[in-house]
Amino acid sequence: MLWHKKLGAWLPPGGHIDPNELPEDAAVREVREETGLEVELLGSSRQLGNVAILIQPICILLEDIEPHHQHIDLIYFARVKGGQARINPRESTQLKWCDHIALGEPAIAEDIRILGRRALASITAPGI
Repeated sequence: MLWHKKLGAWLPPGGHIDPNELPEDAAVREVREETGLEVELLGSSRQLGNVAILIQPICILLEDIEPHHQHIDLIYFARVKGGQARINPRESTQLKWCDHIALGEPAIAEDIRILGRRALASITAPGI
């Protein structure tokens, strides 16, 4: 979890998809840029004839940011495979790992708490 400077809240890494970038590549890039960690997304991509099936997000959130401004968040779960944990000081002031109990802190929003706990459970779940 990162303490987001602009929003003043604990959030998982994330951000916008760049032009000509696949959503799954954006998720991996954002984690690397914001935390220094290299991750692999849970799930798999494959071919269906001549078309690619991308890694499916765990869920898609629609968030009202302000009047007439919404974000569509593609939520992926990932496993760390390398790198050194650090913060990007342009965006965050703190970084912390959360277990099931720490996700219950009042400063963590309900959607993040629920999805964070699902992510922890999925690490050992078969077939994700």
